[in-house]
Amino acid sequence: MSKQLLLKKRIVDEILNLLESYRTVMLVNTYKVKASTINEARKRLRGRAVFKHVKTTLLQKAAEKTGSQKMMGFLKKYGSSGSIMLILSNEEPYELQQELRKYSIKLPLSAGDIVDREIVVPAGNTGLPAGPVISSLNEVGLPTRIETGSIWITRDTVVAKPGDVITPQLAAVLSKLNIRPVEAYVKTYAALCDGIVYTEESLSITVEDIKNSAAKSLENALKIALTILFPTPESIGMMLREAFSKAISLGIRSEYYDENTVKIMLQTARALAEQLEKSLEKA
Repeated sequence: MSKQLLLKKRIVDEILNLLESYRTVMLVNTYKVKASTINEARKRLRGRAVFKHVKTTLLQKAAEKTGSQKMMGFLKKYGSSGSIMLILSNEEPYELQQELRKYSIKLPLSAGDIVDREIVVPAGNTGLPAGPVISSLNEVGLPTRIETGSIWITRDTVVAKPGDVITPQLAAVLSKLNIRPVEAYVKTYAALCDGIVYTEESLSITVEDIKNSAAKSLENALKIALTILFPTPESIGMMLREAFSKAISLGIRSEYYDENTVKIMLQTARALAEQLEKSLEKA
């Protein structure tokens, strides 16, 4: 057996040992991820997680040797292409991903990047001296003025929306303004833990996202309960107030006298009498 084959066999055995030793296997696409970002995450999670760059062909061979249908299916679906790094741990993948997110850095946008959020240039002093650069700012839609020798942006301006492709001109302007909207961190796009597959969407959701979603769901449920007149501890008070208001309105229109309607009816009559008196004085 050649040295190259022996080396590959050793690497496959090493990957196999890692896959069998940890309950959580996370896959990271290292394309455009800086080595410094990975090294910081590795340092912070030392003792809690193992980071391992792998070739997809060797990863697939190691997966076959596990004998686990779930592992083979998971790595065949998510780990068969691209530049992959494994993160292996005995901790929950969601908790690890939230931890990894803490070690993010801000990066500038490059020409050709597709943005996933609004990019806003805030109003204020750019710190750039008046000169030819002002035409570059105006070219990408930034309103400007000159004040005390510096270029100022006169109002908050959206320069890119989700799905937009960054042009070379906009990339250069954002770089000059030191706007770094890209949050770069070690991002897991798939994970397997105790036989359960976690997607990037489920791993990237934050506690704040969950709170907002729960609040929105409660708001929608309350609206539905009020619409169909379904009594719940949250809706019954609003329904009773609405019913009481409608009952008062109906009582006034039908001239039904009780302690709730008579006061309003007397106030209305007084207002009409005063209005009539003023009209007679003018006549």
